[in-house]
Amino acid sequence: MFSLIEKWQQSDQTQKDFCRGHDVKLATFHYWQKKYRNQNQKDISGFIPMEISSSDVRTVEIRYPNGVILQLPALDLKLLKQLVNL
Repeated sequence: MFSLIEKWQQSDQTQKDFCRGHDVKLATFHYWQKKYRNQNQKDISGFIPMEISSSDVRTVEIRYPNGVILQLPALDLKLLKQLVNL
């Protein structure tokens, strides 16, 4: 069903027309669309482990999956962890 959801996303059809053309009930499509969305949100949520390659770090850069980049002056890493967890 996930491949069907992806196929719909690439089409220009409404959900109703797409389901009619693929002989799928609209309620069934909505059920699987929600499961698909939930799975994909789990895949992109959370943080990537941070590695420090040098003790002479002057800034810390956090890159979010949506493309936002946050640059901060180097801080105590325990403080940085508290800030990220807010």
